Amino acid sequence: MNKKPVIRIDVVSDVVCPWCYIGKRRLEKAIEGTQSSDSVQVKEVEIVYHPFQLDPSVPTDGVSFQTYMENRFGSNFVEKFHQVEQAAQTEGLIFDFSSLPKTINTLTLHRLLTVALQDGIQSEVKESLMKAYFVDRQDLTQENIVVEIMENCGWTAEKTLGIIHSDRAVDEVKEEMNYYRQLGVTGVPFYIFNQKYTVSGAQSAEVFAEIIERVSKEMEIEMVVGEVCDIDGENC
Repeated sequence: MNKKPVIRIDVVSDVVCPWCYIGKRRLEKAIEGTQSSDSVQVKEVEIVYHPFQLDPSVPTDGVSFQTYMENRFGSNFVEKFHQVEQAAQTEGLIFDFSSLPKTINTLTLHRLLTVALQDGIQSEVKESLMKAYFVDRQDLTQENIVVEIMENCGWTAEKTLGIIHSDRAVDEVKEEMNYYRQLGVTGVPFYIFNQKYTVSGAQSAEVFAEIIERVSKEMEIEMVVGEVCDIDGENC
């Protein structure tokens, strides 16, 4: 018996990228809508998150968010990011860039997400980390905060600290980031649907839904002309 077809969506993103969180919400809305649509036959969707660092030069203990943003965008950076806050609000997310504590180096968080994928809880961890940073405005350089987040996702403190204090998944994360850079990914979020269609940026839910519907229809055709039993019965 053939396995149930699944649409795979690979998402390249960073935990501290606001448009990545907004895009996440829009993609989820699109998936929810298409799963209830009669025009989309393939209902199963698998999302895999891949690492990207907006600024790998940020020190491991982070820097003041306001200082970092003022140096990068000027003293009126909050006004410049008002559009982002408005876009987030339309997706049910309350951002406040004037009260974020730190800009952080996300390498360790990506290592946790890599191991979380192996454990089957990556989506839950991704949501928890992004919510903690943008909505709850927590300092994710603090180990106790990260440990609590991971405990709520099912890990023990020992497991989380064991990863943080080791080099586990460092090579995997760096190899993945290099792979997507070589593919030409210079900004996030970046989406790859079934290893075929690529989308850059936090598109609307409608755009995501159109792509999912297109991929679903293509998979329907593949299902029609898919595997059969041969005359000897060897491939049944």
